Amino acid sequence: MNAESWQRIADYEAPAMRKKFPQFKLFQGNSKLPFAQNGETFWGGNLRTNFGTEYSVAVVYPRNYPHGQIKSFVRELMTTATPHKYVDGHLCLYSNDHDCGGDGIGTETTASTIVAWTAAWLNAWEVFQRRGAWPGRE
Repeated sequence: MNAESWQRIADYEAPAMRKKFPQFKLFQGNSKLPFAQNGETFWGGNLRTNFGTEYSVAVVYPRNYPHGQIKSFVRELMTTATPHKYVDGHLCLYSNDHDCGGDGIGTETTASTIVAWTAAWLNAWEVFQRRGAWPGRE
């Protein structure tokens, strides 16, 4: 990540994360982390669902940040087969490719937005586990 990207995180992303999700901290990836093996920068923290389950979440910046897609991973579900999750384990949080009008890729998308969408995804996952159907539009 270049100096301009780090400055954007410091000036724009970090204040929003401190305000909205203070339990998340900024980390540098390493070869032991399947979601950040190449040293990607990520926010790590826990989210608790309405059902009371706590999940460990990593919101990973692309190496070409602020361009590219910020991805969200749930550590407990990395190897679990779930709907709305990609092969590499990151969550499908919005729909750019299903004609549903999603708008998740772009320089306007922030880590705090991705964390909020991850919380909604986790709620949907727990509803799916109880009812056998993903809530909302597929």
